[in-house]
Amino acid sequence: MNNLNDPRTPTTTPSWLNTRTILIGILVVAAAVIFLPRLFNTNTTDPTVNQPIDNQQPLDPNVNLGQIVSSGGVDRDGCPTDARTAFEPNESIYVVAQGSDIPQGTSVFVRLYHEGQPLEDAPEITADRDYDNSCVNFVFEPTGIAFDTGQYEAEFIVNGNQADTVSFDVR
Repeated sequence: MNNLNDPRTPTTTPSWLNTRTILIGILVVAAAVIFLPRLFNTNTTDPTVNQPIDNQQPLDPNVNLGQIVSSGGVDRDGCPTDARTAFEPNESIYVVAQGSDIPQGTSVFVRLYHEGQPLEDAPEITADRDYDNSCVNFVFEPTGIAFDTGQYEAEFIVNGNQADTVSFDVR
């Protein structure tokens, strides 16, 4: 008679099929699905451009974006420390509207274009109070994959309206 608690009792499960092996297999498949498209730059998903541009809303005349620049960094006030128009593929790129006046309730985001095609939207922010002579910055980072070389444009979208842009290159 077989005793289930006896370690000498034979089992019908193959020795290679155990919980650890199954978990490792699932992890390998998941990693391949996530990282192989990025490794070979074959990601076929739509770009992360998902915020509407709705030119139906009137642009608030009290919104003044100031000078738009691209930069390699920002200071503690969010103002550019390294304004320039050329970046390396692995660098973070800050897009800054310096000296801006943004009334409370104003929504702003930046859409990044590569070679004229929409690439990515920065998260939308909404002013919690009136901001005068302030720097409004957004960052685009090469997370997981470097930026492709070429010409880029970053466009500020204010309350659903296309506003000012800045152009730069990744080389």
